[in-house]
Amino acid sequence: MCGRSDNLGPVSDEDFEILTTVNNDLEATVVLGRLAEVGIHATMQPSKRGGPWNPAGARDVYVAAEDVERARQTLEEDEAITEEELLAEEELSEHPGLLEED
Repeated sequence: MCGRSDNLGPVSDEDFEILTTVNNDLEATVVLGRLAEVGIHATMQPSKRGGPWNPAGARDVYVAAEDVERARQTLEEDEAITEEELLAEEELSEHPGLLEED
């Protein structure tokens, strides 16, 4: 399990801690990808807090105990991005020609 960013197998409470709980698999995948970008290995599994397993349900994102603080800091820094910045990035990704000068 250690060294992978995936959702395979159960997570041992001794090695990993819950970093965050997100709404669904897609959000968990985004968090895993962001953590992988900064070299933090993470995994996810259906949240025990969300009731019975549901493919569209909440996911717990786990990281190694020694990476928890750095992972939290990474996600907190990402939260500092404003809604306007996100909308601008989305607009540019949908319309890359907006960057071109006439």
